[in-house]
Amino acid sequence: MQLKVLTYNIHKGFDWNNRNYFLNDIKNLIRTSQADIVLLQEVVGQNTQYKKKGLIDAQFEFIADSVWPHYSYAKNAVFDHGHHGNLVLSQYPIQAWEQVNISTNFIEQRGLLFCKIQLPEKDKSVYVICVHLDLLNRGRHKQYEMIRQYIQSLNIPDDAPFILAGDFNDWNKQASRVIEEKMNMTEVHKQQHGIYAKTFPAGMPLLSLDRIYVKNMQLVHSYTLPKVEGNHFSDHLPLFCEVKVDVT
Repeated sequence: MQLKVLTYNIHKGFDWNNRNYFLNDIKNLIRTSQADIVLLQEVVGQNTQYKKKGLIDAQFEFIADSVWPHYSYAKNAVFDHGHHGNLVLSQYPIQAWEQVNISTNFIEQRGLLFCKIQLPEKDKSVYVICVHLDLLNRGRHKQYEMIRQYIQSLNIPDDAPFILAGDFNDWNKQASRVIEEKMNMTEVHKQQHGIYAKTFPAGMPLLSLDRIYVKNMQLVHSYTLPKVEGNHFSDHLPLFCEVKVDVT
């Protein structure tokens, strides 16, 4: 079978300069991509300041409503006025999920969200991890190893389809030393085009921060989603791929 996968840092619903609130457009963009599994970062779970302005603050419920039958939200950053974090949306049932704190300093609150997703074929699951990593290089290197050790602890079958995606903040492209070489995963855009996708800043993408790594899947194609009516909606571009999964 084929799976369509999307990762997107939605910047809490605002565009790059925090002036325009595009949450409804973001929801429509995700829906029109027809992705089966969506991994989102910087999704607001609760925010009293948003409520005062008349803005939707339970963003995970709004995005999932009437579109995604299954979803899992986990808070990363918690503040006095609310929290935001990672969100996994799925067309297929989420059998299990777990949030893991991978913060490395007192300034950045970071986490990974793990989901085991049941595919339509009997006894076949895909394993998914959504991440949002540190801005600082030394912190990210610790997190690469934390992710590797966590995956090992899951005791996932060697031949199971696996997706690791999100905002890696990997501007210096060091993640491959662990994820590609030690974990034997493939980055989809790099596999097809020879380079990581440039996804930040959305208006003039220069940095390759967003990634989709896969294992035990065959790539069909991968690309960043284009502007819609001249707008990017977030400060990141969405990264999309389609892969084949062996269900025999």
